[in-house]
Amino acid sequence: MIKVWLPVSLLIASVYSYASPVLVNVIDGDTVIIRDNTLTYHLRLLDIDAPERQQAFGIQSRRSLKQLCEHANIAVQLQGRDLYGRTLGHLYCNNTDASQSQIALGMAWFNTRYSKRLELDALQHQALQQGLGLWQDAEPMPPWQWRKLYGQYYRRQE
Repeated sequence: MIKVWLPVSLLIASVYSYASPVLVNVIDGDTVIIRDNTLTYHLRLLDIDAPERQQAFGIQSRRSLKQLCEHANIAVQLQGRDLYGRTLGHLYCNNTDASQSQIALGMAWFNTRYSKRLELDALQHQALQQGLGLWQDAEPMPPWQWRKLYGQYYRRQE
């Protein structure tokens, strides 16, 4: 009788086990690839817009997000999809809000067009006043302007 119950109990335990989300890759300063159980998807972080990798501070922004999340315990709060099919949501790395961290370090813009989190606007203002990250430039170009000017000349790296 024990021989029968052991495989059945292992099967039940495996059905009910839940794997935490895993960071597969950091695409840029506001997009990552997540594997959650058997599903793998691109997660576009809400509330921010980071420089493109080919843009000034693009590599630094990607490196900043990678450093925060690469070996961290992560949690994801999904919020829908964007026009490119990417999943939208919040990413937490060791309980730190990745969007908030990127803004505080001057590695992304607060996306006022799509977000109403005013505490992020205050963090951006602080980073600007302290000259952190992209705010070291006298006139940093927001990524939405950069994509409008140069978007046709680069291929998305994924």
